[in-house]
Amino acid sequence: MLSTKLFLLLSCLVSVALVKSKPLVGGGFKANLSKAEKSLNASLLKLAAGDGPFYEIKKVHTATKQVVAGTLLKMNVDLIDKNSQAVKNCNVEIWSQQWLRNGVQVTFECPDEEKVVKKHSA
Repeated sequence: MLSTKLFLLLSCLVSVALVKSKPLVGGGFKANLSKAEKSLNASLLKLAAGDGPFYEIKKVHTATKQVVAGTLLKMNVDLIDKNSQAVKNCNVEIWSQQWLRNGVQVTFECPDEEKVVKKHSA
C-alpha cells in the first residue's frame, strides 16, 4: 500500500517537472531577444524595399514566440520612424507561414496611430 502511494506521488512529481520544462503546444514562451531583433530587422528591410513603413529598431524590450499554424512572434519594441526620427514604443507581431506566398504578416500597433498590417515574402 505504501509503495503504491509512493509510486503515484513520484509519478505526479515527474509529470509536473516535465510539463514545466517544456512549453505547451500552442502556448507562448519567452523568445531570445537577439533572434527576435534579427527577425524584425529582416521584416523591416523587406517592407522598406516596398511601400514601408520605414522604421529602424532602437530597442527590443520583450519578445514571446508561439507556434500557431506557423510561428507568431510578439514583441514590444522602441522603433525610430525614419521619416520624422521620432521614437515610438510599439507592439509588433510577426506571423510567419513560410509555406504561403507572402506568408509573413507584420502588424504594428503604436500609440495614437492606426494599426498597420503588412505582408511580405519569407
